Amino acid sequence: NRLAPKEKLRIPVLFMPDTMKMYEAVMVIHVMRENGENWPYEDFAELNEDLKSVSVSEDGGIQEILWSYPIHGIPEAPHQKLVPAMVRCQARERIEKKVEVRLTGVVPGVTAMSTTKNSEKIKGNKPSNIQEVVQVTDGFSATAEFQYELQYQSDEIKSQIESLVGMHLIQREEDTESGTVTLIFNIVFAPNKPMRNEGTLVVQCTTGGVWKFPLLFIATEPEVDDVINIEAIGLNKESIVDFKLTSQTRYPEPFTAYFLAGSDPDFVVLPQAGELLPVGTVGTHLTVGFKPRMYGKKHKATLVIQVNFPKYSTQIH
Repeated sequence: NRLAPKEKLRIPVLFMPDTMKMYEAVMVIHVMRENGENWPYEDFAELNEDLKSVSVSEDGGIQEILWSYPIHGIPEAPHQKLVPAMVRCQARERIEKKVEVRLTGVVPGVTAMSTTKNSEKIKGNKPSNIQEVVQVTDGFSATAEFQYELQYQSDEIKSQIESLVGMHLIQREEDTESGTVTLIFNIVFAPNKPMRNEGTLVVQCTTGGVWKFPLLFIATEPEVDDVINIEAIGLNKESIVDFKLTSQTRYPEPFTAYFLAGSDPDFVVLPQAGELLPVGTVGTHLTVGFKPRMYGKKHKATLVIQVNFPKYSTQIH
């Protein structure tokens, strides 16, 4: 190809793997001047002798330039419409669930040298949130390893749920005839508030291949902490109940106070935002007001005090 000055060269690369193993290639770009002459180079004495990409002539000119780009092809298992493994727990509780995933197309018998080489390449770029590698033996290469991590749809979701989820491998099984590896994980979920978030368990083999499995984390409403009964003093007249609440930690915590959807509008809470004083203190003073607008109806609401840690809820009648 002829490349004009300042022109950009786009080189398409097609990758069509037929097995779940890493493929390696080196793309080489060889550049020479169209007229066959050398490029003049004034700082020949300062030219780095280790610069293998440049070929220098006797007169100090540059004859040709070679660029080499290593390419690693890592196949990903075909996307399947898998039903997400559901991890469900009530807010402010803790649950452990075993999740089994099956890796199909794992290539056994890869030489130890090739596997170790690929393993080093993967580990060199391994994100900090990837879990410890899992070594698989019994029929597979002794250096065949798997790395796994949980990924989320966005950084915002990750920041909300990452500290609430723990995961580690507890069992593995290998079938050398079918090339199938089964991994069983123990997932711990300890949500601090109601939520519904999706995640993806990503497993990568150091011999090549990536498998992805969907997960669904659901946290339901927590148990009601207390029930407050307010007796009306008259139609369109406000009854008030006061109570105090601490942050349950040694430090003050910012909070917001609100009523869940479906609560009667005859209730108000003050303040609607502020700071809960630390545990061991007198606590932060909150007020709930009730002003009924009709007779013959039992009014009900659920008040939520949302802090950075657990959510406290109170039913009001």
